[in-house]
Amino acid sequence: MADGIDLDNLHEAIKAKISAEFPAVGTVEDYGAPRKDLALPAILVELVDMEADPDSDPGTEQLPVISKWAARVVLSFRDDNVKREIRKLAGALGVLVHQNRWALKAGPAQVTYIGPDAFDPDFDNVEVWAVEWDQQIDLGQSVWTGEGVTPDRVMIGYAPKIGPGQEGDYSELGGNS
Repeated sequence: MADGIDLDNLHEAIKAKISAEFPAVGTVEDYGAPRKDLALPAILVELVDMEADPDSDPGTEQLPVISKWAARVVLSFRDDNVKREIRKLAGALGVLVHQNRWALKAGPAQVTYIGPDAFDPDFDNVEVWAVEWDQQIDLGQSVWTGEGVTPDRVMIGYAPKIGPGQEGDYSELGGNS
């Protein structure tokens, strides 16, 4: 087992994948993107919240959570055919997000919504749609990381010929003994 998800790495991996997939998008950012001079089109990524997921206990003493994400697709209302273009870009982003793990040890992304988003009521010169998804991740360090001895072979014995003194009755898993 390994350490849990680092949220900085997860944010950066999501932004990098979106940027690579949509090179014509002027801005792919998260929380610090300036709203006044936003280069459009834009996709703004946000971790909305995290909800404990006790049914996914990895047995590592890590905290399993369902992370809830939103990526807002922002286009200028002046773009040609903006109503159709925003839907196409949001749909394509949904396809990218669907089942994506961002090359990290995260559960597959489950898209939950693709549709209009209010974004910022004072920011009225844009069209905005959101792609929302849930993703199971484990937070914190595994208790199984970095300590102990990793076995180099596994021996199998069958009752009642098991335990001390019965070693000769064991066979090596994957071996010819």
